[in-house]
Amino acid sequence: MTGMSGGKEGEALPFPATLQVLQRGQERFNIYCAPCHSRVGNGQGRIVERGYYRAADFQSERLRQAPLGHFFNVITRGFGAMPDYHAELTPADRWAVVAYIRALQLSQNAKAADAAPGAKIASLAQMTKEQGLPAGFAESDWTGATTPAFPGTSVYATAPRAAAAASATQQPTGLGSPAASQSEPDAANQSSTAGDPAAGKQLYLDNCAVCHQTGRQGLPPIFPSLIGIVDKVGATKIRQTVMTGVPTGKPPMPSFASKFSSADFDNLIAFLKTKP
Repeated sequence: MTGMSGGKEGEALPFPATLQVLQRGQERFNIYCAPCHSRVGNGQGRIVERGYYRAADFQSERLRQAPLGHFFNVITRGFGAMPDYHAELTPADRWAVVAYIRALQLSQNAKAADAAPGAKIASLAQMTKEQGLPAGFAESDWTGATTPAFPGTSVYATAPRAAAAASATQQPTGLGSPAASQSEPDAANQSSTAGDPAAGKQLYLDNCAVCHQTGRQGLPPIFPSLIGIVDKVGATKIRQTVMTGVPTGKPPMPSFASKFSSADFDNLIAFLKTKP
């Protein structure tokens, strides 16, 4: 289960691509891959909305022709700006994600003959209209995409957004950056903030983990680590940064002032105080 065959990236899965395997792959993909690659794999996930580089498009000709072992190796070892996920995903889960990626690729180019008897083949633009979604909801580089050929799934694409011209060598200016770390922590503020760490964790996973990772380790130098951030910069600095965002950052950090209540900020800070 290495992805290699005869010294080259292989094309075979180590087990059958059953519906159960594909559903497990979809679940893992949506958690670990979709933030960057989007749920339909077009490389326009949520981090692109934050101004980060667009991730790889699984529908590109290069990746459509790539062997399955290539995806397994990239998930295991990382590639370019993408970190490895060998600690987050077991080998079996990595292969399940690989199988699901191939299913995504096939589904976006499916013909009637490829589908199960009675299955509907529809373009994303058609699905958008039928489901009453906003015009342009399914816009992407491949709006003629089709639905997955196995049941129990749905797909969508997001409108492309221009990514900021970010440089991987630039230091971030938000929380955890050298500039932020130079601020003297407000000792009184650190101890006075009340909040629910459990609620804060859910807020973090829903809004922050897409960039700073589920374990808060970040992806330096692009996304700084938030481990021990309350001790480093103080709760006041965290609250201010999350409220105002860092529009000049590379990539920019959005403001959450309109999304978080005062209690939400307290809960998030309470969570950030906990140890990973």
